[in-house]
Amino acid sequence: MAKKDESSHPLRRFWRWFQRQIVQSVPEDIALCEFDCRKQQCTMGEWESCDRRIRKAAGELMPAPKR
Repeated sequence: MAKKDESSHPLRRFWRWFQRQIVQSVPEDIALCEFDCRKQQCTMGEWESCDRRIRKAAGELMPAPKR
């Protein structure tokens, strides 16, 4: 007997649909602010001059590649 594809199970399809409704991707340019910053909210001027965000965009906060 052939094994059924689990992705076609109605409950699995529903669960994937449900996750897409409540979980959204955070744009990369604000992910640092969203997850790694202690401030709850910045003014536009603070965001534009934020050293951490600028260094991240320049690649300076990226982890070193594994050897």
